[in-house]
Amino acid sequence: MISEFSPTGRRGRHWDKAAAFAAIAVLSPIIMLALEAGTVARVRAIISGTRPATVAPPPLVFVPQADAVVWAWAIFFFVLALVYAMDTGRERSETVEPDQFGDYLPPEPEPEPAPAVRVAVASGPTREDRDSLPAVPNVPEAQTWYKKGNELYVSGHYEEAIAHFDKALKLHPRLAGAWAAKGLACNAMRQYQEAIRCYDESLRLDPRDPAVWHDKGNTLCAIGRLEGALNCYNEALIIDPRDARAWNNKGICLASLGRPEEALPCCSKATALDPSYAVAWQAKAMIEERLGRIPDAVAAYKQFIAHASASDAASVERIQRHVSVLEAGAPAGIVAGA
Repeated sequence: MISEFSPTGRRGRHWDKAAAFAAIAVLSPIIMLALEAGTVARVRAIISGTRPATVAPPPLVFVPQADAVVWAWAIFFFVLALVYAMDTGRERSETVEPDQFGDYLPPEPEPEPAPAVRVAVASGPTREDRDSLPAVPNVPEAQTWYKKGNELYVSGHYEEAIAHFDKALKLHPRLAGAWAAKGLACNAMRQYQEAIRCYDESLRLDPRDPAVWHDKGNTLCAIGRLEGALNCYNEALIIDPRDARAWNNKGICLASLGRPEEALPCCSKATALDPSYAVAWQAKAMIEERLGRIPDAVAAYKQFIAHASASDAASVERIQRHVSVLEAGAPAGIVAGA
């Protein structure tokens, strides 16, 4: 399973190296010329208050020996700077950055690991494959650790949950559900790369689990790898095309990539599958507003207000004010920035 990782740090180091090599390339001939012109001797005489000695005229720059070495040195580092700068630009062009839609709602994560214990290996193994796998003598004990880890995760004790998932996996390394649950706990602790590794391991064991594809997509969104996240949401929807949450998060991802025309049908699909899905109504409204479809945006905002839970009271109040402004015909920014 191939993981998606953020290249941001590597791109920054390339620019630093390019700048450093360029500075060395420029400073080398400057220092040489200063020495040849007697600048150092004059500065030393001024500081000491003595009369500087007569300085011989500087030799020609393009002569062999020392001058040639210095110029070769400068050209070498200039070429290195150019190579790193070009490499940086190429990597930058391959990385899709969010545009003005970056203020959309973040993808909504799964609330908790799947309650059922999934003891899955690769899908569809033959009898020979199953017989070749080593026996796992402590499956009930592994499942007990896994279930306890789920309980700790739901109660917000993520570090303890990870410790329990680790014990379950030590007893049963092919417990795909424990790998997925550990990924969720790592994601909650912002240990994103470890979360992706856990999702990949879970998908290696059970590639047909749409929830794990979806969760991996959420983690990739969190580190800015929107194209990779989009691929994960697509995989989840191939397996389960009626997953409203995956449709909504795919829409949010597309909007963040600057593709609102493609995002809108995804959020509409989410609201069609689950008309009480408040977050999808809010995402749909925000995209409609950005596309200039104010009446449709107002209607979607009102659906969000109607279906929002009590815990969203602050958001509901803010959106009610925003809807009043839209209905009055005054210009307004998007709700997330209000």
